[in-house]
Amino acid sequence: MANHNGFADALKQINTLINVNQQVALDTLEEAAQYFVEKLRPKIPESKKNKKHLQDALKVVVKGDRVQVIFEGDFFYWHLVEHGHRKVNGGKVKGRHFVRNTIDKESQKIASMMLNKIIKKMGG
Repeated sequence: MANHNGFADALKQINTLINVNQQVALDTLEEAAQYFVEKLRPKIPESKKNKKHLQDALKVVVKGDRVQVIFEGDFFYWHLVEHGHRKVNGGKVKGRHFVRNTIDKESQKIASMMLNKIIKKMGG
């Protein structure tokens, strides 16, 4: 037996709005990640030892409801370049902090950009 008190329709509309909000949030995150990659790429130091460079491995990946900025492939050593490391035969390689410095510099702009896009998409 159907219930015609309006709650079922309201619940359907709320669920539709929630799904739209999730898509808007995902689109906004992806756009912010692309902006971050655009700002980060020129600050990444180039390798002098081979033809593979971290800049070429930087990607934005969307998996389900997550957006990630990654170094694709076998570029796990970005962490060593970012934070520094100890040499095998002694000494230390100083970290370059290219990721942290870019985040510090661009975080306010990224947050503002995301907020404005969400407000605009939601009809505000």
